[in-house]
Amino acid sequence: MPFESARTPDAVPLLQARGVSKSFDGLRALDDVELDIHHGEIFGLIGPNGAGKTTFFDILTGFCTPDAGGIVFDRVVLPRGEPRRVAERGIARSFQNARLFDDLSALENVLIGAHRRFRNGLWRTLARLPGLRVAERLAHEEARALLDYVGLGGHADTLAGTLPHGDRRRLEIARALAAHPTLLALDEPAAGMNATETDDLARLLRRIRADGTTVLLIEHDMALVMELCDRVAVLDAGRKIAEDTPAAVQGDPTVIEAYLGGPRHAG
Repeated sequence: MPFESARTPDAVPLLQARGVSKSFDGLRALDDVELDIHHGEIFGLIGPNGAGKTTFFDILTGFCTPDAGGIVFDRVVLPRGEPRRVAERGIARSFQNARLFDDLSALENVLIGAHRRFRNGLWRTLARLPGLRVAERLAHEEARALLDYVGLGGHADTLAGTLPHGDRRRLEIARALAAHPTLLALDEPAAGMNATETDDLARLLRRIRADGTTVLLIEHDMALVMELCDRVAVLDAGRKIAEDTPAAVQGDPTVIEAYLGGPRHAG
């Protein structure tokens, strides 16, 4: 299926994946996957372990190159295998295991997420020109505001490595938001969280969406997915087997059989 060309900007999906395929040592991790993600939605990507969800994330964010197919994001074909250029296009991500700089403070971790927007040339840095000092001050102010935004305002000077699990997850989200992404891609953000932390995460993601950032979510917490997502796609053995509203997906016999624990029938 070709990438769509719409008559109005609002009709064009923010992200269009077409024919995305990837194999590792002969194992088909993704097989002709197609997805549309629209502006301003929370989109869930679910499936059993090994379904290909993280492989899709890795291709989307440039950490892996597809064997076939491609992704258009905000009307531009994404570069293949180039994480820096993908990030500059407006996509930020988290990982299954929070990848923080444990020996740096929470504030410093968020500042790292903003570094591409506050880059300065070598000579300006050496000369310490006034414009650089202004940029540094603004970056610190924004980083503190982001910590407040995710509920970590009292931990700016706390070493990331000493934060409890739920706070580390929220810090990783703050660092991703520091890049001002159009699309925030989160890989199992609720993993390891208790019920209270999961509820806090749901409120945060709704706020992020309400403030204009589209969210793509891989998550095994089905209650969270069904409550939070506007639409859901299901992968199984590398193929997309469903894409619809949470209620429709939850009632799809193919999904029930493949993922939600329903009975498998012969034939």
